[in-house]
Amino acid sequence: MIKFLSKIRKNLLNEGKTTKYFKYAVGEIILVVIGILIALQINNWNQDRTEHKETKVLLSNLRLDVEENIKNLKDQQNLLKIRKDWADFILKSLDDQKVIDSTMFITAITRVGWIMDYSQMLPTYTEIISSGKLSYINSENLKKALADYQSKVELNQQIISSYNLGLKETERLAIGHLNGMPEASNLIKPISSYLGVSFDLKSIAKDTEFYKNIKHISFQTAGTIDYISDQLITNAERLKSLITVEFKSY
Repeated sequence: MIKFLSKIRKNLLNEGKTTKYFKYAVGEIILVVIGILIALQINNWNQDRTEHKETKVLLSNLRLDVEENIKNLKDQQNLLKIRKDWADFILKSLDDQKVIDSTMFITAITRVGWIMDYSQMLPTYTEIISSGKLSYINSENLKKALADYQSKVELNQQIISSYNLGLKETERLAIGHLNGMPEASNLIKPISSYLGVSFDLKSIAKDTEFYKNIKHISFQTAGTIDYISDQLITNAERLKSLITVEFKSY
């Protein structure tokens, strides 16, 4: 093709048709420019199509991350409710100076100071930020919701981590009030009795530090349960809806 066009130009010059030559040269330049523009358009179209597919994959993975977060948050709530029940049971037993179920009391004593893992992650969102692909998401509401949710999760983890020292100290005090320890296998599920394990309720009641710690555990656990419901789960559900809407737009 190039040889053919070159031959035409050469013939025009040889024949002295300068005007026609220049017209032809201009036409050839226009043709080349049009070809370049078409090539660029095709390239842009291919890039857009690739970005389109990648965005759908990212949004799909992001929605799965959020769904997993919601499930984990609900599981955490259930565990927190159980820990609050243990704390409240201990407080009631100490206030009444009466233990209705000694097995339950020992179970509560050994578990009320347990530290739970509250970490939540959105690995796909981290990938989007680190790879500079946040611009792939068109919805400004979704971008803001992602940033807000991430901030709330990080804040919750910081608050929860600050309770860990208190939980460890409560566990140390609690174990100190037991004569003997249940076997590890028995800690999995309460049994009708803990052979060889006993406690002195009056002695425990005199430990004001322990009582204060248990009360604090009950209080802060209730607050965490509410925070998970009002802030994390509610925002995660909204985030999931926004992702779904964005996904359907592609």
